[in-house]
Amino acid sequence: MIRAGRIHSRSMTLSICLFGMFLCLPLSSASAQEHCSPEMNNQAVFLLNDASGNWQSLLEHQKKFVVCDDGELGEGYSDAVVRLFARRWSQFGTFAAIAKKDPAFQHWAIRHIDATASNQDLNKIVHNAAACANDMSVGYLCKLIRQSAENALVESAQMQRKGDQ
Repeated sequence: MIRAGRIHSRSMTLSICLFGMFLCLPLSSASAQEHCSPEMNNQAVFLLNDASGNWQSLLEHQKKFVVCDDGELGEGYSDAVVRLFARRWSQFGTFAAIAKKDPAFQHWAIRHIDATASNQDLNKIVHNAAACANDMSVGYLCKLIRQSAENALVESAQMQRKGDQ
């Protein structure tokens, strides 16, 4: 009888703790996720050009305006990411260091390699990333970047075929 009471007591304590944690989650998530106002979006778009020249600036911009990553800003992010990977590959070491510390940013950047980019830039990314694919320290990252660019090229070709029909 006492044993059943302890089990019930532990079960009740666990239930109360889980319920309390559950109540706190929506509040903390809601406060962490803002809504992107039109003013905030306009500011993000306006400031993106200055932030898109290097990975550290782009990271800081993305962290500040992550809630606005859609539409015009999303396309601007894609353009910035693709330009950095295609035309400023010399900065890849900085990206790799940031990506190691911040896997969410890595995922975000690679997701922004998409079919909105020119085929010329996407092919340049494939070429750049192929050069480091066998490097033990960054090979996996290079393969992810290359695969994303190749997928974007395939998607671009499919969109082109649909447009020709």
